Amino acid sequence: MILLTGFDRYGSYKENLSGLIIKNLDIKDLNLKKEVLPVSWKLSLNSYKNLLNKLGKKPKIVILLGIHSNPHYHLEKIGWNFAFGQDNGNNIKFGLIKNNFHLWLRTPLNLRELYPLLKNTINIRISYFAGTYLCNYIYYWALLLSCNKYPTLFIHIPDNEKLSRGINFINKIIKTIIQIL
Repeated sequence: MILLTGFDRYGSYKENLSGLIIKNLDIKDLNLKKEVLPVSWKLSLNSYKNLLNKLGKKPKIVILLGIHSNPHYHLEKIGWNFAFGQDNGNNIKFGLIKNNFHLWLRTPLNLRELYPLLKNTINIRISYFAGTYLCNYIYYWALLLSCNKYPTLFIHIPDNEKLSRGINFINKIIKTIIQIL
């Protein structure tokens, strides 16, 4: 089972491309469990934990999606133990995600093996900074909850990407990850 998440709309965005991709992505022969997370510090984490609990078994892969204003797709290598920003419920977070814990957590996926297989067809980069907002927040928690028992990866998508291209690229990334596992 492959677990996929994206986010609901927020701020000036009428729709969140990450959530739209999750809703519209269908890969034949793969068991996908998809969830669009609310743009809320508390609710996004609760939704993610509930989703993991409902699975009844550990996922084969977790892929989390979010948008950013960069023109490249980013494979996020690290989730940082820091959060900052105001969510859709006007809740503000500033500080450590989990006190007295690791400053950062790294994806167990070998991105140096994945990147060369994608770079010729997708405008993609390996990134070491997932930001400080909900993308990084949920990524840090997902890495923490996985305890390295299954691969977890956050992918930032350009916010001005076309939906059809986004679906095709995420499809290709998922199939390539499965290929290297």
